[in-house]
Amino acid sequence: MAEYSIPNGSTVSVSSGYGEAIAITAASNASEVVLTVASAGDIKAGDVVIISDSWSNLNGPKRVKTVAASNITIEGFDSTDKSKYPAEEAMGTIKKVTGWTQIKRVTTVGIEGGDQQSTSIQFLEDDQAISLDTFKNPYIITYTLAYNADAKHHALLLDYDESKSLVAVRFYNKRAEQDRYYLASTSYKEIPDTAVNEIETTTVRFSLRSKQSVYAHAK
Repeated sequence: MAEYSIPNGSTVSVSSGYGEAIAITAASNASEVVLTVASAGDIKAGDVVIISDSWSNLNGPKRVKTVAASNITIEGFDSTDKSKYPAEEAMGTIKKVTGWTQIKRVTTVGIEGGDQQSTSIQFLEDDQAISLDTFKNPYIITYTLAYNADAKHHALLLDYDESKSLVAVRFYNKRAEQDRYYLASTSYKEIPDTAVNEIETTTVRFSLRSKQSVYAHAK
């Protein structure tokens, strides 16, 4: 993996097929969390799954490292902190992503959010106030793309915009050899921006609902 990279040659895709949601009955405190399910079904090593769990940091798209009987190990997710990840509270569902649809002809990428917010406090006996970090603004990623009503992504994004269902988004950075995943709701502009002597464009806006998961690209 390169020490640094540029995004030229990258692709963006959204999940477009899913397996059955399987109940998570337990989760381990380990350097790579192991989820226990009644049956792993057709989930196998290397699959991307969407997890919905009471551990909020575990939610979203993750990659499966190994499957052994009813145990599914999630690649790179450290759950050793028992105060942050109480094993007795682990419950939720896991489902396999069975299909992806590429969003083609992307021209620009815009990212907003992630800004650290703070509050100031000053005690009577102090001459200067201090700043305490509070929360970070949520991330929103906006892709501008050439408008094409016949493209496969068009109808899919319209459906996701209407349903507001949470979907997996995959950003493949070719130069970095990385697959980056996040869970998001979708807002898609149906009517394109039109100007003389310019291509018609539209935008798809993803409001992130999970932390980003980054993996070495699976070749």
